[in-house]
Amino acid sequence: MSNSQWKQPFNRPEGANYNGHQQERGPGSLLGRYGEQPTRGPSAVPPQPSGLELNATPASQAGHPAMPREVGRAPTPLPLQASPSNQEGQARRTGLLSGRYNNWVSNVSNVVRRWSGKVVAVAGNMGLGSHSQAARPLFPSQTLRSSTLPAGSSAGVGPGLVEKPAPSSQRGRVDKTRPWRRSRTLRVSMLRRRRQRLKSRQFGPRRVITIVASVVAVLILIFLSTGGASAYAYYQEQYPRVQQLASQHVSQTSRIYDRNMNLLYQAYDTESQYAGRRTPVAYKDIPMVMQQAMIAAEDPTFWENAGFDPQGILRAFIEHNGGGSGLTQQLIKNLTHDDQYSYSRKITEAALAIALTQQYPKWKILEMYFNVAPFGAQELGIEAAVEDYFDLKPHCDVHFNCIPGIRYLDVDLKTGKHDPLLGLARASFLAGLPQNPDYYDPSLEKVIPGNTARALNRQKYVLNQMIKLGMVVDGVGLVTPEVAAKVEAISAQFKFHPYVNTIRAPHFVFWVITQIENALGHGDMQAGKVAFLTGGFNIRTTVDVNLETFVEKAIDRHLNQVECRYFASYTGCGPLSTVNNVNDAAVVVMDAKTGEVLAMAGSSDWNSNKPQIKGQVNAALSPRQPGSSFKPIVYATAFQMGWYPGIVLPDVKTYFPYNNENPETDPENNAYHPTDYGNTYHNWNSTIREALQNSLNVPAVKAMEFTGVQNVITMAERMGITAIRDYDLPACRQSKNNPNLTYQDCFFPSLALGTAEVPLLQMTGAYQVFADGGMHVPPQGVLDIWDNYGHHLYHYDTSHPPATRVLSPQIAYMMTDVLSDEAARAKEFGGDHTLSMWDWRLPDGQVPDVAAKTGTTDNFKDNWTIGYTPDVVVGVWAGNADNEPFRGNVIGITGAAPIWHSVIERVMGACNMDGANIPCGSYKSPYHDYFFTAPSGVKKMCVNTVNGLQGSGYCDVMLDDEYPQQSGLPATTTSSPGTNGETGMNPANGNGSDNTITPTATVDNGATSTAQP
Repeated sequence: MSNSQWKQPFNRPEGANYNGHQQERGPGSLLGRYGEQPTRGPSAVPPQPSGLELNATPASQAGHPAMPREVGRAPTPLPLQASPSNQEGQARRTGLLSGRYNNWVSNVSNVVRRWSGKVVAVAGNMGLGSHSQAARPLFPSQTLRSSTLPAGSSAGVGPGLVEKPAPSSQRGRVDKTRPWRRSRTLRVSMLRRRRQRLKSRQFGPRRVITIVASVVAVLILIFLSTGGASAYAYYQEQYPRVQQLASQHVSQTSRIYDRNMNLLYQAYDTESQYAGRRTPVAYKDIPMVMQQAMIAAEDPTFWENAGFDPQGILRAFIEHNGGGSGLTQQLIKNLTHDDQYSYSRKITEAALAIALTQQYPKWKILEMYFNVAPFGAQELGIEAAVEDYFDLKPHCDVHFNCIPGIRYLDVDLKTGKHDPLLGLARASFLAGLPQNPDYYDPSLEKVIPGNTARALNRQKYVLNQMIKLGMVVDGVGLVTPEVAAKVEAISAQFKFHPYVNTIRAPHFVFWVITQIENALGHGDMQAGKVAFLTGGFNIRTTVDVNLETFVEKAIDRHLNQVECRYFASYTGCGPLSTVNNVNDAAVVVMDAKTGEVLAMAGSSDWNSNKPQIKGQVNAALSPRQPGSSFKPIVYATAFQMGWYPGIVLPDVKTYFPYNNENPETDPENNAYHPTDYGNTYHNWNSTIREALQNSLNVPAVKAMEFTGVQNVITMAERMGITAIRDYDLPACRQSKNNPNLTYQDCFFPSLALGTAEVPLLQMTGAYQVFADGGMHVPPQGVLDIWDNYGHHLYHYDTSHPPATRVLSPQIAYMMTDVLSDEAARAKEFGGDHTLSMWDWRLPDGQVPDVAAKTGTTDNFKDNWTIGYTPDVVVGVWAGNADNEPFRGNVIGITGAAPIWHSVIERVMGACNMDGANIPCGSYKSPYHDYFFTAPSGVKKMCVNTVNGLQGSGYCDVMLDDEYPQQSGLPATTTSSPGTNGETGMNPANGNGSDNTITPTATVDNGATSTAQP
């Protein structure tokens, strides 16, 4: 995604005059050709506010149909039609102070050669011709003063370089033998014209200034060109600098959008000396009234001059200060960031401005100016100014076909209608700001009192200039004092507010920014940060801001309001935040097939500084102990190694020896012996199905002993959990001061109970594997990236996600079949259906399927619920940011589960089926796959109730052709919980009677690692 990837030759538009130079451009340079973005038909334009129309279509603005020439208007036709000087058979008639492209000579080297060695001749014979003289054609009898120009060329003719009359011998003679007398009428007319000429030749102050300015300008150029070789060398030195300036990357604002192109955040440079917000726009999108106002304010001769204003330079010399620079010189100053008041700077600016004018057409220079000039303290470019001051926002569709805010300059946001006077008011106000952007910035009124008044007073100057120049504005007509008064009245009603960079879905946004910076910097986060903040990227993300809003409100509802649920007699009715000290929560919503993160809330309140919340810390990315929610990964590993949900693992007190310890001598101290929730045992002859659904700890540790720690960690990594390798193992090595420790050295069978710390995002991603039939897709946050010039830099193809096979569809379904068994968890959770959708009935009366697992650490600091449908995965963590323990009896089903239930039903299309009364918002669910489907290769087989091997008694799912061939110990055949002896594929058809065994151990009250439901 490097900007340099799209750097390509800047091929000139057909017919445009670039004086033989082909330039290069990059996506961040001023040479970006906005007009070459894909054609955006009406169907591609996003919906606009009611009644909102554009003040001109792109085609009509870009082409500028022929119209009467007016002061301040671009010469027509512009910008892509060939100029007369380029048309075959016509001589170029432009001069130093006139001409369409302002070429004071056709080739700078020619003027250097002509002036060098001829200073005396120039000084002695140069005249100061008028503007009309510069434009008139040469007659055959007239010759040029310079012998270095080609015969017949008029490129050098202009004010200060007038044509020399032909010798009298070459002119026609009057026959004196033939009498001739003027008529009286002709004599009177000639006398009147003579008086007018004498009057016009009177040396008033303005004429003196004009003459002196022209002389000073010529002297400056003569000074610059003293000595042909040195002058030519100077130009050669400046030529590449001009190219570099025009092609340099200018900082631009990056924007982050949700999947529906709702703006989430604007990121821009706030640290460098020239920091600010900038979004480039195309010349064709800048309304004519804006161009007229800008030219009137800063450079009335812009379309005619050679790139600089001689009178402005004279003023700088006489008054010993800056100012007086034309638009082209100001562009040079803003690109070089050289704002020191000095004569040398003015001379350099003039030289660079002339060279820039030689290389680029005027419309392109004006486009550059509007994108570079500061219009406020942090408003760089005209687009940032209209967005900040007048709230004129761009409108973009999901393909980044955008209409910039400047196109709505004359639109009344209240009525949605065009108002030419409003457009003139806004344009004239904006045109006055670049002269002193900090001093005129109206949004800084509270910081710099009087800014607004000064800006409005400056607007009066702009309007007076437009009146003086006789400008005609579309829809308004000639700008007169009466029009100016109306405009000033409109402007007096403007309301300005300090810029506030709001953010939506903040935790998600900064998670995405971190990924992009890492990619841009190739691992160097600082380099990536600079590239992102100045690169002008437009990022369409995966999040749905409407769903995100619901998630944030769901967290607030379930943490901070009274809630009496099934276990209210046990846990109370809360609120959780005040009664049970559960103040924080995080939620991740993910598309199960593509990995797209649809919502991410990293705390209960982004703006809270409470230590229990720490709002700007993203708890979704913070490693936490997952408790029993880690058990499905252990059992999935066991399934991969040949077990199935019907295997019996008795929940009785069991000793698991530590490494190199003999448990027989002192089993209480030399062996690990976990208990269930409440420091007790159920003493059930439980199957894996029953043990997992009721969060029994001893069976999970037995499964870990079967698989081995290394195999479980490997499975977790394949499912996207890298925190054990990247966070837990290094922490273990550091705590024991041994960098060579292995997984076996650091992790024990207690890992089965979720003692390793894992972020919520990774845990949710692991459950995505179960939901997607065993395929792992890494979490995705970005769908598309464009630069500000419309280049499509990146696209995430949701139809071909980067999926990796982790489990077979059969193994994944076996786990899903267990986790969706609502009846199998009834012994622990009773009639609480928070982990199901039993409160939601589809139109046909069916209840949608959902698989889920809770988890609570034995220190009551972390509370989890993670679950999924065939389409989506939702993970929730609840707790405190400062690791304070809960108060009361808070477990997964009463802490995180209510949040999870509200969110997953909303994602699937329902809302408030549980009576939570959370504002539903405008989210529309695209997900309609409500039921899990068993793949081929899985069937239900009956096994015995003692060990789950060959026999009969209850039935459970297993792989085809893997029916156990041995019965093991003598078996009984009584029914066990979770079955009815049926052979159907729905394991939730009911519970049989208890099948318990005689306890073999007493309750262990020792301090052991346990996990809670």
